[in-house]
Amino acid sequence: MGKVLKVLFGLLVLLVVLIVAAVIIVPMVVDPNDHKQEIIAEVQKATGRDLTIDGDIGLSVFPWLGLELNGLSLSNAPGFGDQPFAALDHVQVRVNLIPLILKQILEVDKVQVEGLELNLAKSKSGVSNWDDLTAAGQKEAADTGAAEAPEAEIKSADKGMGAFSIGGIEISGAHIVWDDRSTGDRFEIKDLEVKTGAMSPGEPVEFSLGLGLDSAQPSLQSKIGLSGTLNADPEAGSIAVETLKLLLKVTGEDLPKGGVEVELRADLYVDQKAETLEVKNLTLESGKLKLSGAVKGQGIQSAPAFNGEIKLAEFSLRQWMEKFGLPVPETADPKVLNRLGLTLAFVADQKRVALKDLQMVLDDTQIKGEFELIDPANPAYAFTLDIDKIDLDRYLPPKSEKPADEAGGSQPSSGKPGKEEPLFPVEMLRKLDLDGTLRLGSVKVSNIRAEAIQVKVKSKGGKLNIDQKVGRFYDGALKGTVNLDVRGKTPKLKINQSASGIQAGPLVKDVSGQDRLAGLGGFNANLTSAGQTVSQLKKTLNGKLDFDFRNGAVKGINLAKMLRDAKAKLTGKTPSATNEPEQTDFSEMSASATIRNGVLDNRDLLAKSPFLRVEGTGKVNLVAESLDYTVKPVIVGTGKGQGGEGLEELKGVPIPVHIQGAWADPQWNIDLGKVLAESQKAKLKEKLNEKLPGGLMDKLPGGLKGLF
Repeated sequence: MGKVLKVLFGLLVLLVVLIVAAVIIVPMVVDPNDHKQEIIAEVQKATGRDLTIDGDIGLSVFPWLGLELNGLSLSNAPGFGDQPFAALDHVQVRVNLIPLILKQILEVDKVQVEGLELNLAKSKSGVSNWDDLTAAGQKEAADTGAAEAPEAEIKSADKGMGAFSIGGIEISGAHIVWDDRSTGDRFEIKDLEVKTGAMSPGEPVEFSLGLGLDSAQPSLQSKIGLSGTLNADPEAGSIAVETLKLLLKVTGEDLPKGGVEVELRADLYVDQKAETLEVKNLTLESGKLKLSGAVKGQGIQSAPAFNGEIKLAEFSLRQWMEKFGLPVPETADPKVLNRLGLTLAFVADQKRVALKDLQMVLDDTQIKGEFELIDPANPAYAFTLDIDKIDLDRYLPPKSEKPADEAGGSQPSSGKPGKEEPLFPVEMLRKLDLDGTLRLGSVKVSNIRAEAIQVKVKSKGGKLNIDQKVGRFYDGALKGTVNLDVRGKTPKLKINQSASGIQAGPLVKDVSGQDRLAGLGGFNANLTSAGQTVSQLKKTLNGKLDFDFRNGAVKGINLAKMLRDAKAKLTGKTPSATNEPEQTDFSEMSASATIRNGVLDNRDLLAKSPFLRVEGTGKVNLVAESLDYTVKPVIVGTGKGQGGEGLEELKGVPIPVHIQGAWADPQWNIDLGKVLAESQKAKLKEKLNEKLPGGLMDKLPGGLKGLF
């Protein structure tokens, strides 16, 4: 037994001596630099590429088995230029032999890579500069009969290896180019730096990454920084990245001079076995813009579903856009866009995205609501929005002080109109599936005001329906529908609107900017049209409308004063001065009209006042923006009422007032001489009837009879 032990001990000593001798002698005897040409030749044989080794090859054996390479360069594929396909200034990898021999742990020292250069390209014909390398590798595998080891063998080889550790990774000065000549895309990674701490299973490791990224289309230059602490447990299938920080700055085409800066922070947790994901302490900052939130995910590999919440802290959108040189919309009120913020919760899966508990502040406006998208493959949208108050005129462009033709407005009918832009996005509307409700406490748009508004919008299969109710509209109520059908070649429009109990004065003043009408009443409109431009809609406009107002006035024209002045001039007198207001009062005014192909035809205008009865007939051409209309006032009382005194001679005689021309500047005329002559003839006839015996007037000769 003792002899056996002595033999074993001797063999052990011999083994140790041989190992020590190998450690000492091998590096002294074997110089890998002596084999450079053999290595170069083998690479040339295997790939057809030229390998250049300008630096030394370093080799260590014990206790660290290591390899160090310096000054490597591999030539590019034919037709891709003289720059190398890949180049490397320095790389070093070392493995600790003792733990490896004992199968305790795979211990790798810090991996160092310096000056990596990689030029990846694709020709116009779609051939890449690494296709020949992959083809060579596949040929070698086929020639040697090599195949992937069965999964069972791989597991068997790994069995007994307790764990692994890496002293860290350090990559510096890397430069990578992707040049796709078939599409014109070009990306360039500059100054790539990667650093990590020591890595062991289940132990956290700090990491950092920095690089510059340039693109050709569009021309952008980016600087990216990424850091955090990674904790991965492969056996448990869990990954955690805490204190994750991403810094991004982008400059270049279509961006402000100073560029755009973004900083993202978060804690990320992934459990692959449970298929869960969680993002905590999420913040995104860009200048004064600060977004925060949290996200949870389930079934992230099988059936992804997410929920979370997002908060945008209040900030000045205008100042943020100005800081980054972004174009700020020109608004009538320069103080808007100075307060913006929101909070919301969301739920999303493969079939549905829903935004809930939306609360948004925009300047002086509070918005609440919900939004839902169903089936992203064939999207259907639904929403509910509640807005307390909003003045949309503040957000519209300021009114131009130039004339309409200089400011790009509509051309007069005699001019040559410019090309009209389509009004309706037909293709989008044909695909739109929408069901929404909008409620507003109060709104102002185009200077028109309304309160207690509810608008329901539905769109499907190319048919858009809008149903609105306005509870308070200039002391009255307004309701109606708008239907748009874009299923056919030409869009078809149908409008039904009715109003009751409204004050015409404030409405007309807000719409036109002029105080032209007063009175209480309402209107009805049932209209149809077809077309894609304003002019087409005017030409094809058809339908009916009517209105009825009481106890009001037409302002800007005093019909009684106009008649007195005309009479005074006709009789050679000077019109008398008066303090009467420039308006014509009425106790009631009503009319109805039909519209055919853009021409409005009215036959029954009727207005009544204490001294006047006014009837009107005529046409208004909406296409040519002109009118041809006759108003016939009849004086029914001269002792009372607005300005009736002095018009006794015209009592009971219709006085035609002809109005024609462009409706922006209409011309009118009164043949008052003819009216007075008719009045005198009527009075003379009345007196003759009183003096002559009964029936004598009828027996007068035709010539005399014609005088009356």
